[in-house]
Amino acid sequence: MRHTISRLTLAALLAVGLLVFAAGAAWADPLAEGRAKMAAQEYEGAYHSFFAAFEQHPTHPEVNFLLGRAAFESGRYEEAVMAYERVLMYNPDSGRTRLELARTYMRLGSTEIARRYFLEVLATNPPEAVWQNIQRFLAALDAAEKKHFFTGMFTVGVGHDSNVRTSPVSNIVDTVIGNVTLTGDGATVTGNYLLNTNLVLNHVYRKRPSTPRSWRTTFTNYNAFHEAANDRDLNLYGLSTGPTWRKERLLIRTSLSYNQIDLGFDRYLGILGISGGLTHVVNQNIVLNAEAAIQKKNNHQDGDRDAYNYSFNLGPVFSYGKNRLNLMVGLETERAKVDLNNTYDRLRLLVRYDRALPRDFSFFTAFRFQDTSYTEEAPLFGVTRHDETKTYSAGVSRPLWRSADRSRSLTGQATHSRTVAHSNIDLYDYRKNVSTVAVTLTF
Repeated sequence: MRHTISRLTLAALLAVGLLVFAAGAAWADPLAEGRAKMAAQEYEGAYHSFFAAFEQHPTHPEVNFLLGRAAFESGRYEEAVMAYERVLMYNPDSGRTRLELARTYMRLGSTEIARRYFLEVLATNPPEAVWQNIQRFLAALDAAEKKHFFTGMFTVGVGHDSNVRTSPVSNIVDTVIGNVTLTGDGATVTGNYLLNTNLVLNHVYRKRPSTPRSWRTTFTNYNAFHEAANDRDLNLYGLSTGPTWRKERLLIRTSLSYNQIDLGFDRYLGILGISGGLTHVVNQNIVLNAEAAIQKKNNHQDGDRDAYNYSFNLGPVFSYGKNRLNLMVGLETERAKVDLNNTYDRLRLLVRYDRALPRDFSFFTAFRFQDTSYTEEAPLFGVTRHDETKTYSAGVSRPLWRSADRSRSLTGQATHSRTVAHSNIDLYDYRKNVSTVAVTLTF
C-alpha cells in the first residue's frame, strides 16, 4: 500500500512537472520568435508573437514591456501605452519603461504627459547617454509646442546702372509731326552708382505642429538710392498676409497684400492685391508652381493711370544633383480706368539655371523675355505701341559665415544683367547694364 501511494505521488509530481515544462516551452517559443523578429526589424510579426505570449501571461512585466516595444514600432501607440502602464503596475521604479512611455506619448502628441515622464527619468540621475537622449527629446517637445516662427533676410549691396533714367538709344524720336529731339535729363544715356537695401521679415503661426494649416505674414522694404539721380530713388514697402495649407506633397497659399512705392521720396503708386498659388512636389526632381493675382493700382501722381492688373504664372522646377532648372511662363493684362494708352497685354518667359560649384560656390544664369502689346494707338506716334524686352543675367554667390545650427548665415553675391528693349516707338527703345555686389544676412 505504501509503495502504491509513493508511485501515485511520483506520477502526480511528474505530471505537474510536465505541465509546467510545457507551459514554459509554450511561453518561451513566442518570446524567442518575437525577439528574433524585433532584431530583424520585422515589427508586425514581433507584435503578434509577443501578443501570443501576453495571452498566456498577461501580468508578466517582461512580456508586457516587449509587447509595448513591438506595438510602438508597428505604430500601435495606444496599445503600447497600455502595455507600459501594466509594467509600471508591477514595477513602478522601471526607468526604462517610463522612458519608453514618454516616447510613446510624444508620438501621440500628448506633449505634457511625455514631458512629465521624461523629467521623472531625469530625476533618477540616468547614465550620460540616456540623459543626452532625453535632452534631445525635450528640445523636440519645445519645438513641437512652438506656435510662432520668425525668419528674415537683409541684403545690402552697391552697384552701377548704365542707364539710370531708361533713356532711349537715340535722342531723336520719330513722331506724327516729324523727328523730335529730346532734351533734359532723360535725353542722354547716363550711368549712376546706387546703393540697394532689401529687408524681408516673415512670421508663421501654426496652432499645432501636426496641423496642415498655418498663417503667414510677410513685410518687405526695398530701397534703391542713386548717387546723383535722386529723383529716381525708389522705396517700396509691402505687407502680405494670409493662410496656407500643406498636405504631403501639396502646398496651397492665399494672401491679401498692399504695396506702397515712392519715387524720389514722393508717393507714386499704391497696390492692393489678392493672390493665390500652389506648389506640387511631383517627385524629388520635379516641382510644379502656379500663381494667380488680382491687383488694384492707384497712381498718386496721375489718377487717370489708375488700373486693375490680372496675372497668372505657371512653371516647373527641375532638380538633378547639383543642377536646377527653373522655367516659367506668365500672362498679364492691365486695364487702365481712364488713360487707355496704359492698357496692355503681356507675355513673360523665364529660364534660369543654377549650379552648385566646389568650395561652396553657386552660379546662376537666366534669360527673361517680355512681350507687351498696348491696346490703344498712341496719338503722338500714330501706332499702337508694341515692346519686346530681353534681359540676360548671371551671378555667383558663396556663404561667408554660418551659425552652428545653420539657422543664420551671411552670403556674398555678385551679379550682372543686360537688358535690351525693342519698341516700334523710338522713345521706348533702350539698353541697360546693371552690376551689383551684395551681402545677405538670413536669420
